[in-house]
Amino acid sequence: MLDILRSVDPLYMILGLAGALFICFLFIIILLVKVSRLKKKYQMFMTGHDGKSIEEKIYENFDVMNDVVGEQRRVDREVKKVRKMYSHAFSKMKVYKYDAFPNMGGETSFVIGLLDDNDSGVLLNGMNRENGTYVYAKEIINGNSQVALSKEEMVTLEGCMNQ
Repeated sequence: MLDILRSVDPLYMILGLAGALFICFLFIIILLVKVSRLKKKYQMFMTGHDGKSIEEKIYENFDVMNDVVGEQRRVDREVKKVRKMYSHAFSKMKVYKYDAFPNMGGETSFVIGLLDDNDSGVLLNGMNRENGTYVYAKEIINGNSQVALSKEEMVTLEGCMNQ
């Protein structure tokens, strides 16, 4: 190995070492610039604060996050309660108008279907005659009635359930 070094012209060795030294100086300058930027960021972060006050700020932020988590849980419970109440509210509605009697005209009779999300509710059938209107209510449980339904009531029930 010593023979290889003796065979190389000393001028080339000096130029090679000078190039390596130049590259090292460039790396040192780049690192100094990065350290300077980091130092500025650190000083900006620490301005007006000591280590203890930063720790207090961190704990305050954790307390705020715990409050937010608690509030989110409360909101989730409220949403569940509202969903449970809503499932029993009428959310499907349908009105069907028809002529109950041939001589009346004007489709003055009606069937109103009111169902919840479980297809339970009521059908209100109002039949209009010359001497008055008669309204009948039929309970619907899970899409079924315990009593027979007229054609108009069946149409209304199917339309209401398909919403």
